This record gives sequence, structure tokens and C-alpha cells, in this order.
Amino acid sequence: MEVICDYHIHTYLCKHAVGEPESYVETAIKKGLKSIGLSDHCPVPKGYDPENRMIVENFAEYKAIVRRLKEKFEKIYDIEILFGMEIDWVPGRMNELESFIEKNNFDYLIGSIHYVDELPFDHPDHIDKWKSSDGINYVWNKYFEDLYKFIQWGRFDIIGHIDLPKKFSMRPKRMDKIYERLEKIFSLAAEKNIMLEINTSGLRKHVKEIYPSEEILKLAYHNNIKIVFGSDAHSPNEVGKDFDTAAQMAANSGYKEYYNIKGKKITL
Repeated sequence: MEVICDYHIHTYLCKHAVGEPESYVETAIKKGLKSIGLSDHCPVPKGYDPENRMIVENFAEYKAIVRRLKEKFEKIYDIEILFGMEIDWVPGRMNELESFIEKNNFDYLIGSIHYVDELPFDHPDHIDKWKSSDGINYVWNKYFEDLYKFIQWGRFDIIGHIDLPKKFSMRPKRMDKIYERLEKIFSLAAEKNIMLEINTSGLRKHVKEIYPSEEILKLAYHNNIKIVFGSDAHSPNEVGKDFDTAAQMAANSGYKEYYNIKGKKITL
């Protein structure tokens, strides 16, 4: 089972990734990947979460990095390098994001949620603010409520790390209501042809589990959700990491194929 596409790769412009962009591509080539995409954190809305994403003034450099990598590698190696971005749900400011998307010819967009209300719940410095039972229940339920709204908005191609609230191994005592929400989320995503990312970075976090869990991936399969793969690489050595494990989990969940960003089926 070979995965040849990695659509979740960051750059140093996000302020929490390391290494030269060329090194990420070189790792991809060594691992036999045929299609990769840079998908750094979006600088819009301006001023949103500036410690963890590029600023608007860096966006021209980001585009230049993609062009440089395409020119340097695509003519020599059997690999395509795509121009992507990871965008966030920012209530009340999605019009700014929509305008930004319309002005740029992205190959694809990943839709992710890193905040619930004003809480950056996936940041280790903020665990204490929600580690109570009530806090955990609130974050999980509000997160999936917001994800449904995000998919209703619908201006992206891939759902990123769908069960991110589990990052620090904090989960509700009962997941039945979450699965009910996910049924509605997947039904809507299928209508809009929004794909689901199998993101291996969870194996490198406290939870030591791929995003999504196998239970959620099985739910996605039964709702006809297409899948893609992403390493969420923040250093060159993480590109394509643990894709063999992710492919096996996909197969265990019922999947026999995944997709590239252009909609082509690839057999697992």
C-alpha cells in the first residue's frame, strides 16, 4: 500500500516550522512521492493569530517559494508541487478570507479549526483552561458545531485533522453525541465534495494517534467521503512520515483508494 501524495506541508514562514523548503521536496523525492503541496497557515484575516502563521507581508515570499520549487524540481524529477494553503474558521471575518481566496489561484485549500471562541485549544500553553470535564465537553461540542458551519461556508477542498481536540488525550466521557454531529458533517461534506485528510502528525503528538481515529474514519467511509493524505510536516524529515501506517488504517476502515487533489483515484 503506497501513498504518493502529501498535501499538508508547512514552511518557515509560519514561525513554527524549520528547514529550507528545498529540503522538504528532497525528502518527498527520496520517499517516492509524486505530488506534494505547500499548505502553510493563511495570513488572512489580517492580524489573526500572528504568532503561529505568516503575516500578509510574507505572502509574496510564500508564492515565490512555490514558484522556485516548481522551477527547480518539476522539470527534473517526477513530482508535482502544488500551491495550497491551510485556512481557518474565523467567525465574523470570513468575508476577508473569501476575498483573499478569489484573488489567488490556489490549487487547493485545507480547512482547519485551531480556536474555539478565543481559546487556541491545540496549544500546550492553554491546556489548563479547558482540561476540566465541562471544559472538554464544551471544546469538543463547540469545535464540531463550528466545523459544520465551516463546511456550510464550503470554500475549501480538504478537512484538516478533523479530531484535533484529542491532541492532548482529552476526550469526552461519551462520544455518541460527537458521532451524531459527525454524521451530519460527513453528509454535508459529501454533498459539497469536500475530502477528508488522514493526517499522521497525531502520531507525533501526546495522543499518539492519527487524525482521525479509526472509528471516525469508518464513519467517513460509510458516508462516502473521499480521502487524501497529509503529514502536516513542520520539518523536512516529517514529509510522508508514517504513511504506511495511515494507509493500513484506511484499508482497515474499508477504503480501497484515495484521491489526488485533481480528483484522480489512486489504489491503496
